[in-house]
Amino acid sequence: MIEDITILYNRYNEVLRPLVSEIEGRNEFFEEPLLLNVASMFDNLALCDLDNNIEEETSLFYFEKAKYYLDLSISQSYQYLIKNLDEKMNSFEKKCKNLDLGLIDEGKFIKKYNCLKEEAKMYVHNGCCKDDSLALDDYCCAYMAYSDIEKLIDEILPTQIMSNTRKKSSFLIFLGWVGSILISILVGKVVSVYSDTLKNLLGL
Repeated sequence: MIEDITILYNRYNEVLRPLVSEIEGRNEFFEEPLLLNVASMFDNLALCDLDNNIEEETSLFYFEKAKYYLDLSISQSYQYLIKNLDEKMNSFEKKCKNLDLGLIDEGKFIKKYNCLKEEAKMYVHNGCCKDDSLALDDYCCAYMAYSDIEKLIDEILPTQIMSNTRKKSSFLIFLGWVGSILISILVGKVVSVYSDTLKNLLGL
């Protein structure tokens, strides 16, 4: 039992605490439901180890309850982060709706982006069909996919968007230059015709 409790504490320190820190970093506040679940976990761990003479069955019951609340906290932490990451993804898509993302990295970016998005949505859907504590693996996989999407947005896309924008700007400049030449030619033709007509009327 002591070994099991040690494993539980390690999961708390190595998995839950970094997730909670990320949530606080993104939202600048601590989610109350997580606080209640963590408190419940420690309460059950205390009851599990309260008395050396406690019956093994009772001790195991409290341990399983503590494990349940830890799994619940981890699962819900993933859900909070998924919500943040999904909002960022939607904001990115809204900002880039007029850009042809298929031009970036010869189409590799949009292919990877869409695959990750489909994967993330699939795992979220699977998780929503289960109890939060049982959906931990699904939400973990969804979180990982969303994190990879965020990396694409933060690390790859900014440079590519600027490059794409410059290409479009250059093309627009070229069109403007050609347009100005055509307008000049047209104006020249009109002036020439008007000048010839005026000369004929004046008998010049």
